[in-house]
Amino acid sequence: MIVQRRKTGYDATWKRVNDSFFNSKEHVRPASVDLLITSPPYLNNYHYIRNTRPHLYWLGFVGKPQDTKSLEHANFGKYWQTVRDQDYLGLDFSLPDSDLAEKLAYIRTLNTDRGAYGGNGWANYAAAYFNDCYRLAEAMKYVLKPGSKAFIVIGNSILQGVEIPTDTYLGQIAEAAGLELVGMHTPRETRVGNSIIQSDVRVAKAQQGRKLYEAVVELQKGHSPARLKLATGHGCTGRLGAKFERSTSM
Repeated sequence: MIVQRRKTGYDATWKRVNDSFFNSKEHVRPASVDLLITSPPYLNNYHYIRNTRPHLYWLGFVGKPQDTKSLEHANFGKYWQTVRDQDYLGLDFSLPDSDLAEKLAYIRTLNTDRGAYGGNGWANYAAAYFNDCYRLAEAMKYVLKPGSKAFIVIGNSILQGVEIPTDTYLGQIAEAAGLELVGMHTPRETRVGNSIIQSDVRVAKAQQGRKLYEAVVELQKGHSPARLKLATGHGCTGRLGAKFERSTSM
């Protein structure tokens, strides 16, 4: 859903669009948004469509059960169930100054005896998720005015015992798409992810190793190509360590 405010003289009017943000070009003029605040689905396989079904009916976004199927396949990041059986699903973009591709390759090597429930299925899911992060960054660059900012609330994840710093990767992806990474903020250092950690035992393991947190990624669309070029040299663009420590399993 896209919400757009338009100024008409001294009055402000609102327009609600029941569509994916990926289709922004069909509804929003380029460089017309002053501020963008959003919180896309987290990389945690939480089935947003299924768990918000009453809300979708109440708000008029769906009218019959079949309507939810198309939403599942169009959902940001897809769902693990929709991509786990593919032999290989990789990244659709290049991120040379990041270890994202290397980390996904490592996850694919884990628990290979479990088939789609092992590392390859989860690596497919993560790749689909970050492909949509790149699409999100491109859409934000299209709609934002030069100098305007976007704030994205997002949480990290743990896949097959490997921590995925989603906020860091989103910042890197946004810079690759031409946005400036202004900063990372962590308003919530601890959160509970029931879809990731299913039992008290796994909660204990997670607390001993990695913790789930929420972060706000602050982005800005530059005023000129020269400024964008300078901005890509700072922020969290450095390569993360190649050593991956396991903390808890999915």
